[in-house]
Amino acid sequence: MRRASHPSLLGPEGLNRALEHLRAFVRRKGLKSSLVRESVARAALEHVGHFTAEELVRSVRERGVEDVHPATVYRVLPLLVEAELIHQTLVSGGEGQRYERAFEREHHDHIICSSCGKVVEFHFEAIELLQNDVAESLGFRLTGHIHELFGVCSTCEPVART
Repeated sequence: MRRASHPSLLGPEGLNRALEHLRAFVRRKGLKSSLVRESVARAALEHVGHFTAEELVRSVRERGVEDVHPATVYRVLPLLVEAELIHQTLVSGGEGQRYERAFEREHHDHIICSSCGKVVEFHFEAIELLQNDVAESLGFRLTGHIHELFGVCSTCEPVART
């Protein structure tokens, strides 16, 4: 088991590849190109870590697209997920849907402190193999998953015991 590498920025070349991927995806879907959609995608792709739609709205506005409407961001997010540029994550947190960059980022899972909310990203090959075996034994071909573990982190553990 190893901790997943900390999400870094794509860099200019990676961002260009991601935006070209989005443009090609949009063309295949028969949609028109949109500067606002690209602004939302750029903000999502450049965000380090997990984010909500509301945080993405703020980020887009801070980048100079001040009139972006939250409804627009909410419409763009499923398209970015479908294009595999971002994915939904931390679905059990209860604080609304969160997302993170998926484009050119290694797969990982999450363990979340139920006391302070700390999130640690990790990759454990045995879990990956086991879930594929489970899916296969039940007659499924696994196409994706969201894996979240909950516990109490070492910082909170002494507090939790008292």
